[in-house]
Amino acid sequence: MTIANGALDFPGVFEDPVIPIDQLSAQLVWKVDGDKSQLQVSGLRFANADAEGEAQASWRTSDPASSSSRSRFPGVLDLQGKLTRADGTRVFRYLPQHIPKETRDYVRDAVQKGIASAVDFKVKGDLWDMPFKDPKRGDFRIAARVADVQYAYAPPVAGSSKNWPALTGLSGELVFERSGMQVRNARGRLAGAPGIEVLKAEAQIPDMDHHAPLLKVDAQAKGPLAELLRAGAPLAGEAGPTLASARATGNADYRLRLELPLAAMDKAKVQASVALADNDIQILPETPTLGQARGTLNFTEGGFSLAGVQARALGGAVRVEGAGRWGATQELSLRAQGSASAEGLRAAREVDWLARLAKHATGSTPYTASFSMRDGASEFSLASSLQGLGLQLPAPLAKPAEESMPLSIEKKIVQRETRASGAPLLQDRFSIELGRVGSASYVRDISGGEARVLRGGIGIGLSAGESAAAPERGVLANIQLARIDVPAWQALFGDTTGKPAEASEGGDDASSYLPTMLVVRAKELAVGGRTLHDVVMGGTREGTLWRANIDAAELNGYAEYRSAQAGRLYARLARLKIAPSTATAVESLLDEQPGDLPALDIQVDDFELLGRRLGRAEIDAVNRGGAGREWRLNKLSFTTPEASFTAQGAWAAAPAGSGSARGRGEPRRTTMDFKLDITDAGGLLGRFGMKDVVRAGRGRLEGQVHWSGSPFALDYPSLGGQLKVDVEAGQFLKAEPGIAKLLGVLSLQALPRRLTLDFRDVFSQGFSFDFLRGDAKINQGVASTNNLQMKGVNAAVLMDGSADIARETQALRVVVVPEINAGTAALVATAINPAIGLGTFLAQMVLSRPLIAATTQEFQIDGTWADPKIVKVPRRPRTEALGTPAAPAPAVR
Repeated sequence: MTIANGALDFPGVFEDPVIPIDQLSAQLVWKVDGDKSQLQVSGLRFANADAEGEAQASWRTSDPASSSSRSRFPGVLDLQGKLTRADGTRVFRYLPQHIPKETRDYVRDAVQKGIASAVDFKVKGDLWDMPFKDPKRGDFRIAARVADVQYAYAPPVAGSSKNWPALTGLSGELVFERSGMQVRNARGRLAGAPGIEVLKAEAQIPDMDHHAPLLKVDAQAKGPLAELLRAGAPLAGEAGPTLASARATGNADYRLRLELPLAAMDKAKVQASVALADNDIQILPETPTLGQARGTLNFTEGGFSLAGVQARALGGAVRVEGAGRWGATQELSLRAQGSASAEGLRAAREVDWLARLAKHATGSTPYTASFSMRDGASEFSLASSLQGLGLQLPAPLAKPAEESMPLSIEKKIVQRETRASGAPLLQDRFSIELGRVGSASYVRDISGGEARVLRGGIGIGLSAGESAAAPERGVLANIQLARIDVPAWQALFGDTTGKPAEASEGGDDASSYLPTMLVVRAKELAVGGRTLHDVVMGGTREGTLWRANIDAAELNGYAEYRSAQAGRLYARLARLKIAPSTATAVESLLDEQPGDLPALDIQVDDFELLGRRLGRAEIDAVNRGGAGREWRLNKLSFTTPEASFTAQGAWAAAPAGSGSARGRGEPRRTTMDFKLDITDAGGLLGRFGMKDVVRAGRGRLEGQVHWSGSPFALDYPSLGGQLKVDVEAGQFLKAEPGIAKLLGVLSLQALPRRLTLDFRDVFSQGFSFDFLRGDAKINQGVASTNNLQMKGVNAAVLMDGSADIARETQALRVVVVPEINAGTAALVATAINPAIGLGTFLAQMVLSRPLIAATTQEFQIDGTWADPKIVKVPRRPRTEALGTPAAPAPAVR
């Protein structure tokens, strides 16, 4: 018999009874004897799209008396053959119908790719008893060598996220025997993890005819741990995403045992183990990396456990134990005991704030820690004596390495509520206790992506019986210390959080951990470039606005500070004292770039600066920013019984080419317009330490000045501008120069020995003046005038020349004009126009009158302010006076 492009029909045997045939040839011999029939097939060769092979067979009708069918049909078959080609994906097509449909469907879905060679098959026995579970009734066996098979032992389910990784590139032996199926001695790879090598895999369905067939898989593999965690995440059920996000390096050995009910894959049983061999593992993003880990991780369908895992973490050895389970409830619990070093903590980027804080530590210390997670909410605890760890932190956290300072950190869930819509309500308590130093505790809402502080309490240095209980809302800090260094704490906060202490006011920001209510008692409080003593302060914070009432030895009053942009300081103080010992620190603090200074609105009823009582002080300034980074001084005033001072100005980037003061960074310049109204010049100078230099005197000093640098650090070498002075009814007293410096020169006490007229008493006891007036220009710290004028009862003094303010030297011409009559007084009282200058004034108004010219004397004053050198200039003829001055006579001191 031959068949070409035909088909054979096997009704009742296969689900699809018609099997297409491309080629078939055979020798058939049959015999019919009544109701008995028999068929002999020899030389059978066949081929179709699914397989190609040869076989021989004999068939006869059954004996109804002995057959289980109690019928002559379907008969007794003895079939043996071999396939030289077979498509593995079509195996299911030739499974007889007595095998349950879900089992045949499983074979269809599981064998997704592959070819078979050297397939031996055998069927012998009454077909009614197929597949011959009882060996006495017959044989049914198909054995094939397979290659390049993709075997999805747990076939993917459409729409399901729990699709297990298939075995791919598989080679081995596929056997259907009686009612069972086996995969033997298989080797291959894990789909989705090409680096995982399957060394040996066995799969078995013991009874495909069972109403609930069970697949058993036993596999051994090795390869990159990271690939296994990612590809094997579905084994973890609901915790799969967490497992997939775990990070690992290095290779490991694996063992996997599965029991998969084909009709209920969700009831799978899993036993898996991972033998670690110096791997690096990070189970969760917030947990430290375990380096050089050795030990065993065991997994089941319900969870995992760690057995004898030893590793390195945080710079020291650590032993880790723990377990986790998933399903309806997800739980994870890890316990660790080890040691941590400062260097290891600095490398722990998983806990960024701890890594930053460790920059201020040295040495190492033992610790115990635990981490747990339930339904996505984590808890954490850490305890350590800190002995062996040196801390270079602000007091009172600083300690030497040998000192013990017990540390306890805990994060614990305190409220968990299910809500009808959205994520559950979750709150935790994050607390820190540090030996005798203090404690901090925060209740946080962790329902969202970021923790939000609801309330908290901070207690530092408190006495027995005191506490810092958390209020209903906000954070209360109760602090009592010998010394508090605010800049050091601000720097530590910014360094640890990566944000300034006055960062934005968002509730999820690091600033939410800062106090909203503050009580401070300190013997010393370092803030703003100075140190306050015996401080008692109460304050509040709303976002970026701080308010405080403060009493200290140096000040008393109320202040507000808003840190937005460059900041704004508002203060109303009853008193403020800046001692000489803190002046340098204040200047250093304030000598910053203009863009860094805050706006100021300050009033002080009693202001003392460097030991000088300056009375009432007001300052109003704003930071205008911009390209010039301008800090504008709207008002600066001081009011004392002797005078009132007012000024306006700006601090901004200096014009191009103007240079910078003392080599500091970006050039910037201060400009200021000022006015000093004087009611008692002598009293005013006495207030500034120049007592008994001038008696009485009233008038005004005003002008415009500028210098390189900040408003709080007058730079004499770069000083420039112009001044106008007009003071009446005063007297220069007999006083040694020195402290009064230039005023000692102007007092003319060194002149009497050079005077030939009877004016010795006038100058020896100090020159009394009806007025002192004139103008001065300042350039690069050198003040020059050409019209300085003083008028007394018996004489007038006219001056021009210059004074170097930085070097404290002068080069002055002094002209003494006697008071001869009322005309002379009127003449000298004439204001000298600076455009004309002293020389022209003398020639036109004074020396043009012979009597006045004859009695007028001229001097040249050089040298230092403390030791002036005076040279009398010989009297010259009028024509000469109008021209070039004569050479001075030799100096006489």
